[in-house]
Amino acid sequence: MYKVIREFHDKYNLKIVYKVGDEFSSNEPDRIKDLIDRGLIEGDKPFFNSMTKKEIMKVLEERSIEYDMKARKDDLIELLQGGD
Repeated sequence: MYKVIREFHDKYNLKIVYKVGDEFSSNEPDRIKDLIDRGLIEGDKPFFNSMTKKEIMKVLEERSIEYDMKARKDDLIELLQGGD
Protein backbone atom coordinates (compact mmCIF):
# COMPACT_ATOMS: atom_id res chain seq x y z
CA MET A 1 0.00 0.00 0.00
CA TYR A 2 1.07 3.53 -0.71
CA LYS A 3 -0.16 6.80 0.73
CA VAL A 4 -1.52 9.47 -1.62
CA ILE A 5 0.29 12.77 -1.01
CA ARG A 6 -1.22 14.77 -3.91
CA GLU A 7 -4.68 14.39 -5.43
CA PHE A 8 -4.88 12.68 -8.83
CA HIS A 9 -7.33 10.94 -11.16
CA ASP A 10 -7.04 7.22 -11.89
CA LYS A 11 -5.60 6.71 -15.37
CA TYR A 12 -7.96 3.80 -16.13
CA ASN A 13 -11.13 5.46 -14.81
CA LEU A 14 -11.01 9.25 -14.74
CA LYS A 15 -14.11 9.31 -12.49
CA ILE A 16 -11.99 7.87 -9.65
CA VAL A 17 -10.11 10.55 -7.73
CA TYR A 18 -7.45 9.66 -5.18
CA LYS A 19 -7.35 12.28 -2.43
CA VAL A 20 -4.52 13.15 -0.04
CA GLY A 21 -4.35 10.51 2.68
CA ASP A 22 -6.04 7.78 0.62
CA GLU A 23 -4.34 4.45 0.20
CA PHE A 24 -3.26 3.36 -3.27
CA SER A 25 -2.20 -0.07 -4.45
CA SER A 26 -1.18 -1.51 -7.80
CA ASN A 27 0.65 -4.56 -9.06
CA GLU A 28 2.27 -2.51 -11.85
CA PRO A 29 5.83 -1.56 -10.79
CA ASP A 30 6.19 0.96 -13.63
CA ARG A 31 2.98 2.71 -12.59
CA ILE A 32 4.09 2.85 -8.95
CA LYS A 33 7.46 4.27 -9.97
CA ASP A 34 5.78 6.89 -12.17
CA LEU A 35 3.41 8.00 -9.39
CA ILE A 36 6.29 8.20 -6.88
CA ASP A 37 8.46 10.13 -9.36
CA ARG A 38 5.60 12.57 -9.98
CA GLY A 39 5.14 13.12 -6.24
CA LEU A 40 1.60 11.72 -6.16
CA ILE A 41 2.21 8.85 -3.74
CA GLU A 42 4.79 8.09 -1.07
CA GLY A 43 7.14 5.31 -1.92
CA ASP A 44 7.94 2.74 0.67
CA LYS A 45 10.64 0.23 1.31
CA PRO A 46 8.51 -2.88 0.65
CA PHE A 47 8.06 -1.78 -2.98
CA PHE A 48 11.79 -1.42 -3.50
CA ASN A 49 12.38 -4.73 -1.70
CA SER A 50 10.37 -6.46 -4.42
CA MET A 51 12.87 -5.20 -7.01
CA THR A 52 16.16 -6.91 -7.86
CA LYS A 53 19.44 -5.17 -7.08
CA LYS A 54 19.96 -4.72 -10.83
CA GLU A 55 16.54 -3.03 -11.18
CA ILE A 56 17.34 -0.71 -8.27
CA MET A 57 20.65 0.22 -9.89
CA LYS A 58 18.81 1.04 -13.12
CA VAL A 59 16.41 3.36 -11.26
CA LEU A 60 19.36 5.06 -9.55
CA GLU A 61 20.99 5.62 -12.94
CA GLU A 62 17.73 6.99 -14.39
CA ARG A 63 17.59 9.46 -11.51
CA SER A 64 21.29 10.34 -11.93
CA ILE A 65 22.07 9.19 -8.38
CA GLU A 66 25.64 8.01 -7.86
CA TYR A 67 26.13 4.71 -6.05
CA ASP A 68 28.78 2.12 -5.26
CA MET A 69 28.33 -0.97 -7.45
CA LYS A 70 29.44 -3.09 -4.49
CA ALA A 71 26.81 -1.60 -2.15
CA ARG A 72 24.24 -3.84 -0.53
CA LYS A 73 20.66 -3.79 -1.81
CA ASP A 74 19.44 -2.14 1.44
CA ASP A 75 21.97 0.66 1.00
CA LEU A 76 20.82 1.22 -2.58
CA ILE A 77 17.19 1.35 -1.42
CA GLU A 78 18.16 3.99 1.14
CA LEU A 79 19.68 6.08 -1.65
CA LEU A 80 16.45 5.80 -3.65
CA GLN A 81 14.51 7.03 -0.64
CA GLY A 82 16.71 10.08 -0.27
CA GLY A 83 19.02 8.80 2.44
CA ASP A 84 22.75 9.51 2.54
